[in-house]
Amino acid sequence: MKTWIIKIRKLLNGSTVSEFDEAVDLIIHTKAPGKYKIIDLETGEEYVGSEIKNESFAPVLIEKVNRGKIGQWIKIKAKQSIDQVE
Repeated sequence: MKTWIIKIRKLLNGSTVSEFDEAVDLIIHTKAPGKYKIIDLETGEEYVGSEIKNESFAPVLIEKVNRGKIGQWIKIKAKQSIDQVE
């Protein structure tokens, strides 16, 4: 019987999140990767999407999908209409 130890990480705003035993990949499926920005809420590091330059990426992605190591995004803010932008 496996014993689960839940690890907690503290974010910059003081809230906490659970940590998994193994890393997962969060994937954005898009035709325009440069329009996305990811912020690490623990460290404050920011990342923007870019083109995939590595031709061998597809087999790696397929293998991770087959192993169920793909995470999931949750929308936390809806898009604004042009009338709402100041």
